Amino acid sequence: MSTTATKRDKTILHIIIYCALAALGWLIPAPAPMTTEGMHLVGVFLAAIYGWSVTTEVWPSFLTLLLMPFTGLVDLNGFMAISWGSDTVLFIVLLFVFVAFLEVTGTTGFVAAFLMTRKSLAGHPWRLIFMIFVCAWLLSTFCGNFPGMLITWGFIYKICDVLGYKPFDKFANLLIFGVAVMGALSLSAVPWANNALVILNAYMASSGNTVNYLHYLAYSIPFGIFSILGFMLICKFVFRLDVSKLKNLDPNIFNASDLKITPERKIALLSLLALIILLVVPSLLPADNIINIIGAKMGLSLKAIVVFFVLGLIKVKGEPVFKFGELATRGIPWNMVMMTCGIMSFVALLGSEQAGIGAFLGKILTPMFSDSSVIIFFLLTLAITIFLTNFMINMVVAVIMITATMPIANGLGVDSLQIVYLITISCTIAFMLPAASAASCCLFANTKWVRAKDVYKYSVPTIILLAAIALIWNYILFLF
Repeated sequence: MSTTATKRDKTILHIIIYCALAALGWLIPAPAPMTTEGMHLVGVFLAAIYGWSVTTEVWPSFLTLLLMPFTGLVDLNGFMAISWGSDTVLFIVLLFVFVAFLEVTGTTGFVAAFLMTRKSLAGHPWRLIFMIFVCAWLLSTFCGNFPGMLITWGFIYKICDVLGYKPFDKFANLLIFGVAVMGALSLSAVPWANNALVILNAYMASSGNTVNYLHYLAYSIPFGIFSILGFMLICKFVFRLDVSKLKNLDPNIFNASDLKITPERKIALLSLLALIILLVVPSLLPADNIINIIGAKMGLSLKAIVVFFVLGLIKVKGEPVFKFGELATRGIPWNMVMMTCGIMSFVALLGSEQAGIGAFLGKILTPMFSDSSVIIFFLLTLAITIFLTNFMINMVVAVIMITATMPIANGLGVDSLQIVYLITISCTIAFMLPAASAASCCLFANTKWVRAKDVYKYSVPTIILLAAIALIWNYILFLF
């Protein structure tokens, strides 16, 4: 039998298994208080996870998008609003165009060559890798997951090209996966943005207690640094990452043109800086500041469009420097966009009240904490939070866990802030499944460079390590 015929047979088998898993959502009665519609969604979710895990083709995304309106949780118009019509998906599409612009102008190559020829980094591959992860973490923290990850990935692709690494090679896989890990952790890095802002404010509103932002930063910032260093350690000693090509890199492989700042590259770098400023500045200002208000109305995609508008007016040697149509044709990976739409719909629906999944989890979790010792209480809180957050939206998990653990914490004499900090951090250790976080959504959709089976393989040791770091640092911080 030919390879093509064998592949076709496997595809048919995978589709049958996909449909069987999805059908379970309609065949198995929903356990109260989960609704029938919620059970339908669980079936489609399990089927989608299977489909995305066994193939890089687009058919699992098509089937997922086809079945979603039939769950009963959302009609077609509502589904389009949370997937194709969402600000996030449009922003991702525009970012692909922008990354293509950086590539076409040679900007990603320039940055890669610049980094790899620095005297402080030459012959020190782990320093370079540390810098890449720190940049990804900072960009994701202050600009958002998607620009932080996609821009950093662009530099990694160029580094891999220079070193001769191909998609799915371990070096490429681990760097791309590591950037996604940093993107996920960035959601809890600062208390005035992202998940941490919502979770801490929800805690303050429900308890009447206050959170000292400097105290929280004393937990989150060192945790981020320890996580980067810890991940690099398991890359070296557990995953056995070979960095010899990077260590033995001959700087002479780069010529003068690689390091030359052309007018096009200067414009590209300035436009990147402008996009970062547009994304960062509003979040640093008071909520009632006019710039923050305008920024909120613009969302993410309109900020990118502002940059695109200005770029469209600039010409170099009589030619437009930014050719949107050509860049869109070149840069948008539609398989990745289709998968992102499916994942975004799960993110929006898994935590909805109409699905009842959150209420069901809250019902079965609360009894698990009763009569537990302090040590068991912390371990259960950490383990359950991380497990749940890899299946559904982080903030929903945080609310469920805070509700379930606060009464137990008070009874055990545990500082409620200590538990809230632990939950806030641990619910962003989320990158093992596609709907775990925005970072994992982007990671799993990057089927050109990463396979789902590789993500699973690297996720388990990484999650165990980060969980240990979160727990130990939480304990040390609250000793003083």
